[in-house]
Amino acid sequence: MSKETIMFRFVPTMRCNFRCEYCFVDNKVKQNGKTMFDVHTVDEWVEAMKQYDDYNVELYFWGGEPFCIDETYAFLRECVKMDHIISGFRIDTNVFFADKIAELCPSSKIKLNCSYHMQYHSLEQEFEKVKKLKELDMVGMVNFVASKYNLEHLKEDYGMTVKDLIDKFAEIGVFVNIAGDFAYANNRKYEKYEEYRNYILQFISPEEWDWLRNKYSDERLCSAGQKMFTVEYDGTFTSCISDRKYGNFFEGTLQPDKECGYCEKNCPSLVAYPFRCDNEFPTVNSLLAYVERNQKYRNERKEAYFEFEF
Repeated sequence: MSKETIMFRFVPTMRCNFRCEYCFVDNKVKQNGKTMFDVHTVDEWVEAMKQYDDYNVELYFWGGEPFCIDETYAFLRECVKMDHIISGFRIDTNVFFADKIAELCPSSKIKLNCSYHMQYHSLEQEFEKVKKLKELDMVGMVNFVASKYNLEHLKEDYGMTVKDLIDKFAEIGVFVNIAGDFAYANNRKYEKYEEYRNYILQFISPEEWDWLRNKYSDERLCSAGQKMFTVEYDGTFTSCISDRKYGNFFEGTLQPDKECGYCEKNCPSLVAYPFRCDNEFPTVNSLLAYVERNQKYRNERKEAYFEFEF
């Protein structure tokens, strides 16, 4: 009998070693924010995880920077040894700690969403960090935001276009996602909105653009209460679809919804919208599936590449 696959979403901490001006996290939180290990030790988290071997469990870590605290490495090192923790799970990172990741928790089960922050890494620094992790089969993709700062510095500092950046990382088999800057991509009043949208649509499909902009906002059925759970710091299971508590991680009690539920919340997130029942995106390994379908979209495009200037 096959086991159900579920996702456990963790936020190890909202602390971060970067201070990006466009980030939504307050700098005080980045400096001294709480962690999931403040109350429960790494060993307690590890032992609790072993209770869920009746499921195939896909992990998802985000923050903050998950790797800016030592306990994350120790927890991951034990998790990847467990047979019920499936391969291909996503962790969002700024790759500053690439050497430490490679040393302390190398595993091809992990697929990193590597954000490229040009304020903190030169192109060669970013490339070498990603290359090291790619050699361990740990890279899902590189994420590059097409912000005014990034596009201008890419051109001025390196004489490169976004297409050049994509081609550079393609040499080591890494997909570079070109993300729209929310300040422009989500602002229809922006005077060059259509031009900017068409620029981004060279790299992601129109369908993906719409999902990321929450175009499909009507009430719909969703499987999040059956398959996707956030693990709070006290172990409480929650899900984005409702306010109810689904059990407790440390107590080994998980009570998913028996049926899909109706939801009208916004979910313009690659992690979230595959769980909706009004699309056919896979809920398992959603990052890798996103890369596959948008690489296919790029390969099939025939139009000539064009640049964008703010």
